Amino acid sequence: MSDRPDLLPVIAAWYFQEWGSHVAGLTLLDEQQRLEIFLQDDELPLLLVALEGEVPVAAAQLKFHERTERPERLHWLGGVYVHPDHRGRGLAETVIAELLARGRALGVRDIYLQTEADDGGLYRRLGWAPLESLQHAAGMPVRIMVRSVAADRID
Repeated sequence: MSDRPDLLPVIAAWYFQEWGSHVAGLTLLDEQQRLEIFLQDDELPLLLVALEGEVPVAAAQLKFHERTERPERLHWLGGVYVHPDHRGRGLAETVIAELLARGRALGVRDIYLQTEADDGGLYRRLGWAPLESLQHAAGMPVRIMVRSVAADRID
C-alpha cells in the first residue's frame, strides 16, 4: 500500500458505507485516517487491495487487536470487502489467502476475526473455527473465530 496512498479514500468509503456509518460519531474522514497506518508493505498491519487494472475491487486487512477485551488475541483479519460489481468470483478468498501467507511469513501463528454470520459462512469454509459470540460496538452480535496459519503449507 505504500505506493498507493491514492486508494485510501476509495477503501475508506467502502468501509464507512459497509460498517462505519453504523458507529455513532464515526465519520468518513475518521475511517480514512484510520487506514493511514496501513501505508506499508512488509510489516503489520497490512492492507491488501486487489486491483482490476487500476480499479480497486477488493480489500482485506491483517491487523493488531480488533477487540481489546482479549489482549492475547494479537492478530486479526478484518475489513474483508469486495465491491458489489465483483462479488461471486472468489476475490475474498484470494485476498484472504494472500494475507494469510504474508502473515505467516512475518511470524503470525493464529489469526482471529469477527463476523456477523453466526455459522461462520465463508470463514468456516476457509478453516476458521468458532470461539465465542460477543456484542459488537454497533450493537449487533458477532461470532469470534480463529485459524492457525503456522502449519499452513508454503507453495
